[in-house]
Amino acid sequence: MRTSSEADILAVVESAKRAVSNLMRTGRVWEYSLLSRIMQSPDTIGRMIEELESRGNAVVGIPTAAVPAVPDVPVEAPAESSSESSGELYQCPDTTKQGTSLRERMASLGYYKKHSLDHDLLVSFAKFLQFDMSNENFKQEVENVARFLYFMDPQQASLLFVRQHEKSREYFLKLSEAGLSKQTVQNYIKSVKRFLKFHMGSTDLCFTDRVLHEDCKNYISFLDNIQMATSKQVSKETTRKRFDTFQEGVLSSTQVTAVLAAAKKDFLAVIGKLHAGECSPGHQLTLTELQLVLYYLEAIVILEHAQWPGVVEHMTVTEWISRRRDDTRPGFVVVAVKEHKTAATFVLTQEQEMWFDLYFSEVRPVMLGKKRKRVEDDDETDERFFISSTDKAIYNASNDLERLHKKYQVPKVTSQMARRAYETATKELSDVQKTKVAGYLTHSTATAEKHYRMKEIGSAVDAFLRNLRGDSE
Repeated sequence: MRTSSEADILAVVESAKRAVSNLMRTGRVWEYSLLSRIMQSPDTIGRMIEELESRGNAVVGIPTAAVPAVPDVPVEAPAESSSESSGELYQCPDTTKQGTSLRERMASLGYYKKHSLDHDLLVSFAKFLQFDMSNENFKQEVENVARFLYFMDPQQASLLFVRQHEKSREYFLKLSEAGLSKQTVQNYIKSVKRFLKFHMGSTDLCFTDRVLHEDCKNYISFLDNIQMATSKQVSKETTRKRFDTFQEGVLSSTQVTAVLAAAKKDFLAVIGKLHAGECSPGHQLTLTELQLVLYYLEAIVILEHAQWPGVVEHMTVTEWISRRRDDTRPGFVVVAVKEHKTAATFVLTQEQEMWFDLYFSEVRPVMLGKKRKRVEDDDETDERFFISSTDKAIYNASNDLERLHKKYQVPKVTSQMARRAYETATKELSDVQKTKVAGYLTHSTATAEKHYRMKEIGSAVDAFLRNLRGDSE
């Protein structure tokens, strides 16, 4: 720093002050409920390391085997989900890379090291993504840009990486070598481009440093060339995954919902505790039991009702409270999810409605770390309905679905496989009935009013799906 300018030294000092302030604010105070959830976690050490690092602490000397798993890294292929909130960045790694996990490889190679998110360049970018772009998962994208910036210059985050084309190319190549799919690497590139375009168009860069601004434009052209060069590889990768999916064949309805059957006994045991009022409310349940309720209800929506994971991720409290009785079948309720990329409806039995309501009134408040609240007293009507054990909205429902399959050692079934099974089962139906099923599985309605007119169709298709599965009404 001796040769640095006064402005650079002042910037480093200010950054250090912010880091210390953040550590003092978040690193010294711990909620007892959070500690309890960490202690109940299957991987206590990994969960604790994750929490410490999220608060700005550094954990050193971690053995390779002790590197914690990342709960928000999707395990399904990009083509699996059309979910808005699944995020572009996290897709299936190359399964041909055997041995250590993707997380362990990335950590051992140092690709998870990153600059502080309190750096001015990243703070302004995060605000842009969160408020201007309404990106729900902005922090994930900012963290990946922070990792890229660290690789380019471990000492200081800056825009000067735009003058290091060869090192940039090396970074993206190393991500592929670590096991990330070509599509995922493309998405990393997109994030860097978005980061640069923000600073070029939404800051004073063009006035304060015209030369650097011009270098940024040239760098974006450089990234465009990389994307064009790898586009064919992405297409081949997608084609291979589609072929693998085709080779899997079409499952029967029984195979689709096998995990629900396998987990039902344990699930009902937990529901019995809640229904009997033994948990006042849910606090005596273990983290494993709380997660079982959450995962099971997610699986009902995705597997039994053949909805996209994004429907689970975007369903809100308001939409649950606004559920409507089925006019043709009084024992059923229709739930409409309006904020997903394509509006969706699904129909629940009276028993399933009771399960969802117990989750809402007993389990969800515990996930949020709150005391029990009556439905009519809940002011946070725009909150997500499904909440993870980390007090946040579900980021990737496909992960939860896979965890449930692994827990009960049932062959993995994805949402795409479930939808394909139901679509194939309609081949003997009339064209009108096929259209209704297609509408139930992939609505294209754009407004809530038109969406709710799908209720009658949804009810009819739900009856067909239940008949296909052999369910009784």
